[in-house]
Amino acid sequence: MTAIAATMLDGFVPTTWTPLPPLDAGVRVLLGNDDQQLVATAQTQLDRTADIGSAAEAGRIYESMYPHADFVWPRLRAITEVDADYFDTSSPTTVTLADPLPGAPLGDVPISDTARASSLAQALATLHSAAPEPVSDAGFPVEDPSRSQFLILERLDQAASTGRVPSSLLQHWEEEFEKVALWHFLATPIHGSLDETSVYTDQERVLALAEIGRLRVADPAIDLAAASALIDPAALPTFYDEYRNSRPRADEHVIARAELLAEFAVLDWLLEAVDSGDETAVEDAAGLLSSFNEVLFGSSADAAASAEEPTSESATEPEDRGDTRGAAPNSSAPAAADAPDVEAAITETAAHDVFIPGAQPPSAPSDDDSEFDSEPGSQVRTEPNRDTDETDDGEETGRDGEETGRIR
Repeated sequence: MTAIAATMLDGFVPTTWTPLPPLDAGVRVLLGNDDQQLVATAQTQLDRTADIGSAAEAGRIYESMYPHADFVWPRLRAITEVDADYFDTSSPTTVTLADPLPGAPLGDVPISDTARASSLAQALATLHSAAPEPVSDAGFPVEDPSRSQFLILERLDQAASTGRVPSSLLQHWEEEFEKVALWHFLATPIHGSLDETSVYTDQERVLALAEIGRLRVADPAIDLAAASALIDPAALPTFYDEYRNSRPRADEHVIARAELLAEFAVLDWLLEAVDSGDETAVEDAAGLLSSFNEVLFGSSADAAASAEEPTSESATEPEDRGDTRGAAPNSSAPAAADAPDVEAAITETAAHDVFIPGAQPPSAPSDDDSEFDSEPGSQVRTEPNRDTDETDDGEETGRDGEETGRIR
């Protein structure tokens, strides 16, 4: 990797290296010399060439749309392609050089503190508040609200055909997603690929968002739903409340759509399992759907065994769905502090368990108008704490840690 990197960027001849967690990308190494440090990534696990090219363009768009954001994003310095022999792959491998990101990826530990939950909400509010024209003009996808609704209802039909979804859940989702008012919103720029490897934090706040190649103009609820899977249920009300406060001109149904899309994650898992023919995964997904059915409807689902169109899992009619939206008082942000200057080397980034959202107390409806918020808002910097074995000047920087190598 060091030999490849030495040919990619004029004036950069690495003399030190530190292995980083692969984050499903393949090989990642923190390279450095006396003047700078860069992260070299070889995409050996899957072909992400298209995303890499999009990420370079997305980075330029982020620079113009979010000049005052309190988070950063990948800044690619060089991209090249090497023969398959270099990494013993079946096809050529794309290698990138990028500035290191501050903090470390979330990994498999959900955000449980209100400070980082608020910080993530503020970051997403900033993303969604920009005008969509720079994104659409650059050729990134633009998703119409009516098209999004059609695709969701199509997935519902596919799920119903499996016979593995409780009928009460199907009816619940059909009724909710067919509501006309739910889809009265303006599409915004969204990140589009939030997960435990793309959100970088320190011990108190979100410092960076990676994997920005899926940038597009679409429903902001997509990002909120993805973020909810990264947050402990106890901190979700704070997350949603802070998003509302940071983006007051968001459409009034964005949180409701986000919660419905978060519920849909389990249904998507079922469809993927059915497509792959993995019966174990099908049974696991069906079990989660049954559990979620009990969370929403409780024992009333069993009491309706004689309802119309029974299935093998359930023959229920919902009695009381309730509104799953929650709200919590806004927490004050801690004082700002300087961010680490390189990506932290962490030891494990296993995917966390699928989150099944529980019923939340209803929140007061918002009287926000639906006018588009075209100016990014300024965000409050905070610095909460992560229980990891990272240090500021050891393994994190790649200068003093035990795994740092020196090229002779």
